[in-house]
Amino acid sequence: MGKKHIALFSSILLLSPIAGGFTAQAATLEELQQQKDALQLETNTIQSQIEEKSNSLNTLESEKANLETKVNELQSQLDELMGRLAAQEEKLAAIQSKILELQAEIEALQVVIDQRTEKLNTQARYIQTDAGVTNIASILLSSENFSDLVGKITVVSKIVTANKDIVEQQEADQQKVEDSKVAVEEEKLSAEALKQEILISKNNVVAQKAEIDVQIAQVIENYELTEAEKNGLESTKADLAAQTESISNDMAAEQARITAEAVAAAEAEAAAIAAAEAAAAAAANNLTASVSQTTSTPSYSVNSSGFLRPASGYISSPFGNRVSPFGGSIEFHRGVDIAGSGAISAAQSGTVETATYHASYGYYVVINHGTINGVNVKTLYAHMQPGLLVAPGQTVSQGQQVGVMGTTGSSTGVHLHFEVQENGAVVNPVNYIGG
Repeated sequence: MGKKHIALFSSILLLSPIAGGFTAQAATLEELQQQKDALQLETNTIQSQIEEKSNSLNTLESEKANLETKVNELQSQLDELMGRLAAQEEKLAAIQSKILELQAEIEALQVVIDQRTEKLNTQARYIQTDAGVTNIASILLSSENFSDLVGKITVVSKIVTANKDIVEQQEADQQKVEDSKVAVEEEKLSAEALKQEILISKNNVVAQKAEIDVQIAQVIENYELTEAEKNGLESTKADLAAQTESISNDMAAEQARITAEAVAAAEAEAAAIAAAEAAAAAAANNLTASVSQTTSTPSYSVNSSGFLRPASGYISSPFGNRVSPFGGSIEFHRGVDIAGSGAISAAQSGTVETATYHASYGYYVVINHGTINGVNVKTLYAHMQPGLLVAPGQTVSQGQQVGVMGTTGSSTGVHLHFEVQENGAVVNPVNYIGG
């Protein structure tokens, strides 16, 4: 083929409307490729998120298994404590039975003591009324001789000695009664104290179980949420794959259309120049195919109230409206926070109403102080460490330790959340314990 013919064909090709068509088509392919690249990038991101969710689900499964193991361990402890409590109840019942038996013995012994007392009183009245100095003189005067006198005096001495023995036995029996009462009462107090310790231990185990139940519920909730998120990501990934496949099909169809148009255009231009120049037309067709391939290659872009302060430390968050430490929104703070460490003590004497675990309060205690100045007053102590020192129904004195400052529940650090309630409504605790 002559160089003149090739140049002529090239000029016609570049100046014809077909050339502009190639540019538009290439731009369309480039847009499709960019969309495909964007979908692939999003698919990769989704896949990474799916793997993260899978890892999270495995972690949550492990946490749930560990928590269930702890629940089983706590249940074993609870069963043991219930056994000990039942044994202690039997011991108390035996002591009560022993007390009843001892009471019967005391009553019988009291009858004997009363009889002895009456006998001694009768003898005393007789001596005071009938056995005066005259009778003693009569004993002396009626004696026939000295030997008879000695004999009578000996009889009187024996009577006096017998009465003395009765008095001593009387005193010994009375002391025995008192000693028996004290011994049984001490044993009863000891058994009741042990029972109270077991009840406190049982209550703490139940509270710990409640805490783990809350954690298990949170794990299950997180698991279900994570699984739902993973399923959503899988669905999104499937949609992206379908879109990517659709764009790939569109790109293939577009490429086929461009190729077909290029071939048709080359054939038409070759026929218009000269049908006789077959060799030149063939060369021009090859050149057109080459140009089409080059043109269609896309570019890619890539006090004073009588209450004690329940803990040492300073008030880190007052009563009333405040900025929430969780999220930063405005919230109403139901009590005061005392930041510090160490023992938590009852601000006033009262009866323990609640001693357990709560998702927000953590380990907490509520004490009912009864009616004060015409209103029912209760105090609440929250976020304590596991291992509360009191149980519901227990009477506590002012200053008695109920727990240790901690950071359980919804807490950002070690502190005591302290509330005061009057007839069920919270009031500013500063009015009771000072600032």
